[in-house]
Amino acid sequence: MSETSFRRTPIQHLLEPLKPVWLPDSQSPIVLRYRTREQEQAAMRKLGLCDLSGLSRLGLKGAAAANWLRKQSLPVPEQVYASEHLSDGGIIVRLGMTEFLLESSLQDIVVPQLDILLTSQGNQLIRVERQDASFLLVGSQAREVLVQTCGVNFREVSNHTWVFTRLAGVSCGILSYLHQGAPAYPLWFDCSYAVYLWETLFEIVSELEGALIGVGILDEPE
Repeated sequence: MSETSFRRTPIQHLLEPLKPVWLPDSQSPIVLRYRTREQEQAAMRKLGLCDLSGLSRLGLKGAAAANWLRKQSLPVPEQVYASEHLSDGGIIVRLGMTEFLLESSLQDIVVPQLDILLTSQGNQLIRVERQDASFLLVGSQAREVLVQTCGVNFREVSNHTWVFTRLAGVSCGILSYLHQGAPAYPLWFDCSYAVYLWETLFEIVSELEGALIGVGILDEPE
């Protein structure tokens, strides 16, 4: 069974009482929405918190990793800690000269295809098991949440740049980019901290009059 199959979100028990709309016929628990499309669009523009943990994810490392990804016609970031968007809306991040993280979008096309094509080439191309939890902060007030929880000034961080830091005391990789013109910050961290970090972020988001959003609204056009 591939590493991208049957993903789980460690906060599913926190989401189920909210009675969200889940992605149907999915092997992974992914919330499409909590409220109406209009309400979630408004939250996304101002401040939204989203659980991305159920999305397909793939890690690669080794001297042949970059060339293998290029042969699959992917936009490989040239600089370490840089990122690019995949053709289906997913993300590829270069974590080192020979290490990459790829995360799918709701369309879930590129990462599963790569997973099928991937075969070990000894130490030259190695699959890295990614058991991260992944959340997203998005909206005009997303930086305010980071101001309260993180020592990095993200106003000084270039778009499509990965930063490894601590968020509310948890070691965390944070990517900075714009989603439909609004600041967006995907977070990756050890899944054992997921409940604590979700509850911490949700409390701050609520104080700032933000809201939870589902993955479905992220894939909709402006």
